[in-house]
Amino acid sequence: MKSKMKTLSLAVLGFVGFGAAGAAMAQCPASLSPPWSLVSTLQGTATSVTGGYDSTACRLRVALNQNGSTGSKAFVLDQTPANETRYRAQFIIDASGIGLTQANRNVIAFSVLGATAPAGGNNRMVFALLTGNGSAAILRMFVGDTNQGSQYQTLDIPLPNQAGANRVEIDLVTGAAATMKYWVTNASASTTEGAPTGTFTNLANTGWTGVDQVALGFSTANTFYRQNFTNTSYVYFDQFDSRRQTFIGH
Repeated sequence: MKSKMKTLSLAVLGFVGFGAAGAAMAQCPASLSPPWSLVSTLQGTATSVTGGYDSTACRLRVALNQNGSTGSKAFVLDQTPANETRYRAQFIIDASGIGLTQANRNVIAFSVLGATAPAGGNNRMVFALLTGNGSAAILRMFVGDTNQGSQYQTLDIPLPNQAGANRVEIDLVTGAAATMKYWVTNASASTTEGAPTGTFTNLANTGWTGVDQVALGFSTANTFYRQNFTNTSYVYFDQFDSRRQTFIGH
């Protein structure tokens, strides 16, 4: 089994598959699929634009139309995983351009989808809600745990770089008493496996079987987000990478 699953940095579209790319493209591609399995948009936009992070040439830019429906979305999907019982992934997110601090505005920005769903639940095994805490933008992390009444453990993680890009990495294990380590840092900061930002423990997540798909971008925005942000309220993503075993880091 290969430890490296998929590298989908927007700087190297067209050169990547199950290994690292050897060169960057001279310009950003018009289409994101491939290498992403598909691009899903409804009353929103997901495009590749110049100006990536940490030496990359391109980045993913997403936004939703103002006053769109509850089904509005703008995300890319990776269907490379195959019921993975251990899954490591990393991406960069930059929400500095929208000035999000309000706690009543939120949108799902990252989802790890299980191969199945537990009884009474959905197939979101892990997801990160981009929202505010009254003074800063945060990621509210939901991690599947059927021992909880809500079926999730939840934690608010302020983005350390409110003025720019942040790096997020997870290490998810499936089992009866599983764990998920996470790293959330300024995109330029060095990270080491021995020093995660935090760890979710005692997760009962076998009801999801294993990781089957991953979505990066926007879905399930609440009413206040859709009312107050427009199709030029851009949030940016870059440097998605996923593994089965090895730490990704920076």
